[in-house]
Amino acid sequence: MSVILAVDIGGTKIAAARVDTDGRLSADGLYGGPGADGGLGVGVVETPTPAREGAASVVEATVRLLESLRGAEDEAVAISTAGVVDTVNGTVLGATSSIAGWAGTPLGALVSAGVGLPTWVVGDGNAFGIGLALEYGVSDLVALVAGTGIGGSLIVGGEPVLGAHHAGGHLGHAVSLEAAGMVCPCGRIGHLEAVASGYGILAWYHARGGDPGVTTTRELLGRAGDDLAQAALSTGGSALGAAAGGLVNAFDPELVVVAGSVARAGDPWETALRAAYADTLLPAVAGTRLEVSTSGPETALRGAAHHVRNRTSSTARHIRKQSGAAQDVQEQGGGVVRDAREEGAAAVREVGRLGDGVASGVRRDGEGGA
Repeated sequence: MSVILAVDIGGTKIAAARVDTDGRLSADGLYGGPGADGGLGVGVVETPTPAREGAASVVEATVRLLESLRGAEDEAVAISTAGVVDTVNGTVLGATSSIAGWAGTPLGALVSAGVGLPTWVVGDGNAFGIGLALEYGVSDLVALVAGTGIGGSLIVGGEPVLGAHHAGGHLGHAVSLEAAGMVCPCGRIGHLEAVASGYGILAWYHARGGDPGVTTTRELLGRAGDDLAQAALSTGGSALGAAAGGLVNAFDPELVVVAGSVARAGDPWETALRAAYADTLLPAVAGTRLEVSTSGPETALRGAAHHVRNRTSSTARHIRKQSGAAQDVQEQGGGVVRDAREEGAAAVREVGRLGDGVASGVRRDGEGGA
């Protein structure tokens, strides 16, 4: 059985599992499918991300976690990570400040050297989008993943749109009216992530005089009597819902899914999300369904593994095609050589016959002259 070692590297934690050909996850050799609570996977192991210690420490922690899962059937490593990823060579081209020094990290090469397996890297939003498309059984999907930041993916024909500069899927960096004047973690002003991510919702709350003792978005959920906390959650939900509606208007997918830790916020966040989504849609796409998913890292792990299987399968097909073409050329070349040899031999025989005829004529002429 072919197994992919999959790992999802986030700003707060690193999650990993072994993924078999059916998309089942395991961390102990026993593969699990849907859980009794409706979850889609078991067998995920996690470790904190040493984000402030820099890229080298994050890579080292990733390799250690993968080595703890390593099995004899593992054939490759699939990495889902935050940042703009060059999927061709596995390098992180750009990243926010969530992991110090992450931009420029040759992640695929470093992990491959550490684990000793071929390694592919894909952005975490695209990995999550692929996983969601598999879970919902659709080929065309818009995914918005709201956690510490906001990622996402546009899935067309079952594959993510990676873009000409490898930045496809960074939907959190679209401009949002609700984020006017707010600084995004990327350094720009007014991006969706600045108001609708976990970071953004908390920043909006504090910017308007919220309790400085509240240090996480999770704490806002328990402050039912805090009107400002409720407004922060509603504003984040509205911004994300409007963004989702705009993307549906532009790309007309089968389904839009909002996922990530913020998607577990409940009301008033979800009510505001759905209202803004419905208000933004064009009549032609008004029936496009929006799902709020509470899927966790298993979705990104499954998506990253599926991405690698597609890459390795297409590479194998390409190699077989090239081998077949080379064999055809060789066979054709051999035929040409044989034909040339045969034609050459025939020409030599013909010259020989002509030579014999000339020699005979010379002898006759000579005999007659004597």
